[in-house]
This record gives sequence, C-alpha cells and structure tokens, in this order.
Amino acid sequence: MAWNRNDPDPLEARRRQLAEQERQLAEQRKRLTEELQHSDEPAVAQRGEPPVWRLEDDGPQTRVAEPTSARRRDLARQRQRDRFLFIVFGVFLIVVVIVLWVAYLHTISQNKGA
Repeated sequence: MAWNRNDPDPLEARRRQLAEQERQLAEQRKRLTEELQHSDEPAVAQRGEPPVWRLEDDGPQTRVAEPTSARRRDLARQRQRDRFLFIVFGVFLIVVVIVLWVAYLHTISQNKGA
C-alpha cells in the first residue's frame, strides 16, 4: 500500500538539493580563486610564521633519550641471563653426548678384543 507523501519523488528532491549544493560550491571556489589571483602578496607571506617544514628543519636535532623503566631493565637482564644459561646448557649437553659416545665406542672395542 502506497503512503500519501507531500513530495511526489523524494529521490528527485535529493538530486535537486545536491545539484544546488554543487552549484554553490562551484561559485565559492570561483570566488576564492579570483581573490587569490587578485591579491598582491602570496597567502603564505601574509602569515607571520614560517611553514611547518621550516620549523622542523630549523629546530634542534637533539633527541631526548627516553628513560627506560626499571621493569624493562630487569627484563633485559633476565633475557641476558637466560641466553647465557641456554648457551652453557647447550655446551654441557654437547660435552655429555661426546663423553657418552666415546665411552660407548671404548666399550665396544674392548668387547671385540676379548
């Protein structure tokens, strides 16, 4: 069942509204362009401050080091200890395997000779 509406076509009304907005924007753009072309000085020179890129280049280049938190330092030390223990355990494991292998070969060679 169709509703009784005051506006016969809401899509057409929206199209007209958008067309009017587009026309107003075009007029505003044209007016601003003319103002920029007729001005004697560039817009940047009217401001009293330099552009942002100039501020970045002229500023001091020193970077303040962020203090590391105590927790981070403790974690770094813990990782260092863990890495050291991992290497020591790995070397110990390799030495044990070599000793067992030599003992095994020694045992086999004695049994063959008997």
